[in-house]
This record gives sequence, structure tokens and C-alpha cells, in this order.
Amino acid sequence: MMFKTLEIFKTVYETKNFTTAAQLLFLSQPTVSVQIKQLEESLDVILFERNGRQQIVPTKQADLFYEQCQQLLDLWHQDLHQLQHQERQAKIPCRIAASHTTAAYFLPALLSRHRAALDALEIEICTLNSSQIVEQLSQHKLDFGFIEKPLTEKDIVRTPLQTDQLVLAGQPTELWLLRENGSGVYHYTMNYLKENNLTLDNVMTVKSNAIIVQLLRQGLGQSLISSAALLDYPEIPYRPLSKQYQRQFYLVNRKGLPQPIQDFVATLLATPLPIE
Repeated sequence: MMFKTLEIFKTVYETKNFTTAAQLLFLSQPTVSVQIKQLEESLDVILFERNGRQQIVPTKQADLFYEQCQQLLDLWHQDLHQLQHQERQAKIPCRIAASHTTAAYFLPALLSRHRAALDALEIEICTLNSSQIVEQLSQHKLDFGFIEKPLTEKDIVRTPLQTDQLVLAGQPTELWLLRENGSGVYHYTMNYLKENNLTLDNVMTVKSNAIIVQLLRQGLGQSLISSAALLDYPEIPYRPLSKQYQRQFYLVNRKGLPQPIQDFVATLLATPLPIE
């Protein structure tokens, strides 16, 4: 089926590797290679330059075809979903991602405020860091998300929501509890260290704000973290930081969303909630 071939092309384009694409698609590597070769012959264009057995580079034709492929696959999945649920009123699948801070202290209250609008949507929510959210939006794996960094990509709309104040929490020890590279807090932490001529000699990378908070409660290390994360933990000492460490939360969505999701995004943007 042509749509299966398009899925293969999309995965190869995103991974830049036949073997990795084959593993993600649960296919053999020769099958993936043959499908891409047949697609190239059918289109009469070269989609990938082969620079060795595994390394491939998308051509300009592949860049253009990738955009068209995403649109075709989006329409196909929407139509397929409606066909499979035609006997009952089908809800529109809506894939949302939130950064760790927005997921814990912003998104639940926001969705609760607009629960009536959820009736038409089949919501799926995941937690990712800001860079991952933007990447998956550009790959049409998400519909919209909430991030903590001013990131964007082609065909992605970014709208400011509200601000959040970071603080330096925990004990003044050599151990730093550090979020992973790509997260919003990591970006600000690197700026703080540079600004204060500090070096990271003792680091614990923790990919969860909730875990960082619990480590701070145990008196282990120090970390830059949202002041909202400490509201329920007055026992954790912290030091206020300047407005330079007041960050902006954003709603990011890809263009061309189904109308019910577009309407839902517009509703969210019309009445954003403060973090409580």
C-alpha cells in the first residue's frame, strides 16, 4: 500500500539511517532499502544520497516530498479514524506534550477549566523536554504542546502564555542536580553558572522535576527550579533570582490541525491560567 511506503520514507527521512528506520518499523533493513528504491523509481527522483552502507543524506527533493508526505499521512490517518468509528460519533485524536514544569503545575488546571471542550477530542498526553516537543511537532507526531524555551521550527506557531520565576533551591553544596540538555531549566542553569563563574565538578543529571524536589527535601544538592515546584515544600530553602531568570511559557502548535483541535487551541489561548 502506498501509505505504508510513505510511512517508510518518513521514518527514513527522520532517522537518516535505513537500519534504525527498519528497527522502528519492525521491518528488515533490505525491505526498507527496496521500498525507498522503488519509491525513487516511481517518482523518478533521487531522495537520498548514499554515502556508505548506512549513512544517507536527504536531497532537496526529499525535503519537499517530506512536507507533502506529512500532509498526505495526516489526512489518511484522519480519514481512517473516521471510517473505523463511523458507527458512533468519532472523537478526533489529539496528541499533546508538556514540559515537566507545565505538565505538573499548568496543564492540569488549564484542561480542567476547559473540560467541556474535551468532549470532541481523544486526548493523549506525554511529558517531554522543550526541544523534544518542538522536534516531534515538526515530525507531526504531536498536535500541540507547552514549552519553556523560545524554540520554533518551520510551520510551527509559538504563542506566549505566561511567566515563571526560577529560584536557586537546596543546600549550597558542590553537588548540582541538573536537568538534561534540551530542557528549559538546563538552558538557564548554564547561563547562571557562566554568569557566576562556576564550574560543574559534581553533577547528578535528573530527568524529572519531581525527583529533584524530593532530593532537595532530603538535603541533597542544589538546583535551579521553578518557584511553583516548591509551593508545597516550605522546608526546602531557596534563594530568589533576578528577573533575568523569569522565563516565558509558550503554547506551540503545528499548522494544518483538524478544525476541532484548532478550536481547542484557540480556546486555551483565550483564557490562560496562572500557576497556582
